[in-house]
Amino acid sequence: MTDKRAMRRKNLLYKLRKRGVRCDTKARCIEYPYGEDPARIPQIPRLVREYNFNIQFIIT
Repeated sequence: MTDKRAMRRKNLLYKLRKRGVRCDTKARCIEYPYGEDPARIPQIPRLVREYNFNIQFIIT
C-alpha cells in the first residue's frame, strides 16, 4: 500500500473511531449497532468501497 493510500485509510479510521464506532483493522471489520443506518456516516461507505471492509452489526 502506498504512503498516500495508507494515510487516507488511517485518517478515515481515526474519524470513525472518534465517533465511537469500533473497528478491527486486522479482520477489516466495522462493528456498528443493529437497527441504525451505517451509510449516514460517510467514512463507513468509503472504507467498504475502497479498502474492502465489512460491516458487522452488533446487538446492543
